[in-house]
Amino acid sequence: MQPKLLELQFSQLQSEWSKAKYNNYSDLRKKEYHTKLAIIISALEKENFQSFDDTEITQRFHIISFLFKSLEFLNNSTTSTIPFEIVYVLSEALKDWSSADEYIIVTSLINDLNGFSFDNSLMFNGFIYKDIELLYGVNFDKRLVQINLPLSLSRDYLANVVLYHELGHFIDRKYEITRVIYIEILDLVASGNLKLHEQEEIFKYFPYLSDINPVNWLKDNYYPFNYFSNHIAEYFCDLFASQYIKDCSNQYLNYITLNQKNYSNTHPSTPNRIDFVEVFLKGTPSFLINQYKEIIFKITRVNVERKEKEVDSKNFESLIPVEIQESKELHGLFIYGWNVWLDDWDNIKSQSNIGFDLSQVKVYEILNNLIEKSIGNFIVRTEWELAKKS
Repeated sequence: MQPKLLELQFSQLQSEWSKAKYNNYSDLRKKEYHTKLAIIISALEKENFQSFDDTEITQRFHIISFLFKSLEFLNNSTTSTIPFEIVYVLSEALKDWSSADEYIIVTSLINDLNGFSFDNSLMFNGFIYKDIELLYGVNFDKRLVQINLPLSLSRDYLANVVLYHELGHFIDRKYEITRVIYIEILDLVASGNLKLHEQEEIFKYFPYLSDINPVNWLKDNYYPFNYFSNHIAEYFCDLFASQYIKDCSNQYLNYITLNQKNYSNTHPSTPNRIDFVEVFLKGTPSFLINQYKEIIFKITRVNVERKEKEVDSKNFESLIPVEIQESKELHGLFIYGWNVWLDDWDNIKSQSNIGFDLSQVKVYEILNNLIEKSIGNFIVRTEWELAKKS
């Protein structure tokens, strides 16, 4: 491998760093992470790439790629670009499942209207962190949780309910939940000991398991992103999200997939996904959901249950923010916002004594503004109360 190509990659990083090194963050943890990147870049600048063998070049290739990916998300998580309120609420949800100081949620704003996704490239490549620690003495005790969202929808609090689903992908990968459910379901199907209604329910959500040949193939060919793994993960993330925002993401999902009735290699059918969530929310007896819940609790010691508190208010109809009393109501804000959007907008007109009809874009702007202000006011009040105590 040519050292000149490593020098090219590092020059590209240095060019990016010349701007990124001036980033400002409101979160002290991001500042500390940024400082560690600076230490590594400074150490790389002192190295003689021409003296490296192929192994050392490969090692630096991965480290520089790590630095690039870190900057990609940190650049979109500064005080001027970050959709701070969204990240704050997601961080509150993350606290239910992991230490608040262990991970930092960061965002990358991309030019894709449906570009909601979880990027695991920095989370689970442990060898990079070990190499960095051994070579440069830098230990990343906090890791980035990378979530992509569309740039044009970064302040859209109705559409961004799907980010709870993306956070679910992180929780899934952190605890390897899909892997365990994968084994459990295949063993149950292959055993022949399922009751008829249990078997029918599994075949409803995973129709290809009604044929023993795919069952045997899947048992022998596990891969984190084969179609069965993907489907298990999608159901888990839908279930995870519904704890916080009920069926709000179903509304958006049904529309953007055009109610896709057939499953693909990456996703179950939309009707099945919607039904799965509705069964959970209604408390309908379900063998499969019970399997999910039991496995999730055994792995994480966290119960799958409703974790939001719905907002009982008419403030949005009166064009004023909601005064949030506790963090669970932050999640309930999204439910409230969706209920207002799907309701008759004349309720806003009459409640706020507006003498003219509201256009859809005006209602859209009003709701997003009020949700953002409601979250922002809660953050300010919470931080002020903490400051007084200290």
